[in-house]
Amino acid sequence: MGLQRFVNDPDDLVDETVAGFVKAHGDLLRKDPANPRVVVSRFAPQDGKVGIVTGGGSGHEPAFIGYAGRHLLDAVAIGELFSSPTAKSFADAIRAADGGAGVAVLYGNYAGDNMNVKMAATDVAAEGIEVATVVANDDVCSAPLSERAKRRGVAGEIFMWKIGGAKAALGGTLAEVHAAAQAAIDACRSVGVGLGPCTLPAVGHPNFQIAPGTMEVGIGHHGEPGARIELLKTADHVADDMVQIVMDDHALPEGTEVAVMVSGLGATPVNELYVLYDRIETGLEGAGLRVHRAFVGNYFTSLEMVGATLTVMALDEDRKALLDLDCASPGLTVVGAAVPPVGVVAPGPRRTAAVGRADIQTPRAPEAVGSPRLVLGTASGIVGDLAAVIVANKSHLSEIDGLIGDGDHGINMAKGFGRAAERLAGQEGTLDAGLSVLSDVLMSEIGGSMGPLYGFMFRDMARAVEGRDALDAVGFAVMLRAGLEGVSTTGAAKVGDKTLMDCLVPAVAAFDAAIPHGFPAALAAMAKAARQGRDSTVDMVARLGRAARLGERSRGVPDAGATSCCLILETLGDSVARRLSQA
Repeated sequence: MGLQRFVNDPDDLVDETVAGFVKAHGDLLRKDPANPRVVVSRFAPQDGKVGIVTGGGSGHEPAFIGYAGRHLLDAVAIGELFSSPTAKSFADAIRAADGGAGVAVLYGNYAGDNMNVKMAATDVAAEGIEVATVVANDDVCSAPLSERAKRRGVAGEIFMWKIGGAKAALGGTLAEVHAAAQAAIDACRSVGVGLGPCTLPAVGHPNFQIAPGTMEVGIGHHGEPGARIELLKTADHVADDMVQIVMDDHALPEGTEVAVMVSGLGATPVNELYVLYDRIETGLEGAGLRVHRAFVGNYFTSLEMVGATLTVMALDEDRKALLDLDCASPGLTVVGAAVPPVGVVAPGPRRTAAVGRADIQTPRAPEAVGSPRLVLGTASGIVGDLAAVIVANKSHLSEIDGLIGDGDHGINMAKGFGRAAERLAGQEGTLDAGLSVLSDVLMSEIGGSMGPLYGFMFRDMARAVEGRDALDAVGFAVMLRAGLEGVSTTGAAKVGDKTLMDCLVPAVAAFDAAIPHGFPAALAAMAKAARQGRDSTVDMVARLGRAARLGERSRGVPDAGATSCCLILETLGDSVARRLSQA
């Protein structure tokens, strides 16, 4: 590979990480027998106790997997590197944690997590499991205070899990656990500083560079660049800046007691973290605050990034007592007040079918009446064409994503499309069957935001043409509009947000407008509009997703989602056009 890393096959890294983690910490957690991407506390579920669940991308160890244990998280859903777990994994984690008193899902504010948690909660509600959610948004530099709902969740999530888990361990109701966890994250502020980037093994190079003698202030936890670049300062000056950023946003009155966490990002020597903390505590005390507990170490990392995050949580008497309660997990142990048991450990989780979104009414394509026509009975090979172009562009997509995001787009897309192609290899089936396989793989195995977005796009496309023998241009337009509706209903993006919608919306509109000129002309118009939509994102400022934190720094780079969407639509047009000529 050329990387100085302990890696076998990069595609197997997450599964091998989970396997080793469970073996090393088998006294505290176990793998869910029904889902290898879910780990469950050995102390869960407990009858009559509120379950505590989280989930997130790998690469942050000990987060998220390392906080399952006693009086903390009951179950954790695990995603690919820097990518949200699937909706199915979130749903299985909820089932595994359910002791009959409801489940609190406490997670970070990322597009993929928001989508997949929402779908999972809808799915388990049909089984009678009540779910309450709290979304962490403690990253000060990811959005202004006036738009705090847009902020990302970073290391403050750990305090949220600790407080929520303690409240549940004391027998709190779901409403009480939700309130305690929400109050905890509301009381948190975090900031990160990066000195060196990280490398996803499947990419092979850093997403971005940090020039010698500089640092990124407001660094993201997924390898995203910071909010601004500054000259490297001494540790004391960096610590002072971090305290100032947090305190300017927090506005805490003198005498407030706080809990403090200084976490390394993966490659920072622990002694340097203590150098930072020495100055941080001095700064906090100088601001009139009193440190009740401090946590210094690698609590929430980002592969091998060089850097550190500071999190400050304001304490009241209730939060202080909950923070001090006994807990044990691979990532965090607090020796404090003992917690009386709420109930006995139940025998195991409930199981039901896979996760689904609340369905929209998918339009059906009409019977083909025009010519030329696309014969659907042997058109599943179109999916193979789509997979080939995504796999071929894996590095390109990840490189684009890494410039303003976390660099995993090409990796995950190639893995999903590639697995779908493997399942369909050697088969000659219908187009709807092929699209359904692609949708299933993307939603059940890939996660992130692209998993559900493209998953529902292809699912609704498949439903629109199911049972049809052939499509003319009008029927193909119905299929495209169904896919667009699937994306629109699943996500919140609009044209101008610098997302795949900037490619998909104009492409579908262009196909519709060109139908009077014939099927081939409409396919060509779709591809042209897709390219123009992709190119339009270069000069846009990202308004959604991880790149939104960068503001003007996101300008000048094409959006990775729009780029993959363009590849899909161009290839779809070419593949259909070839089959039209053979019909």
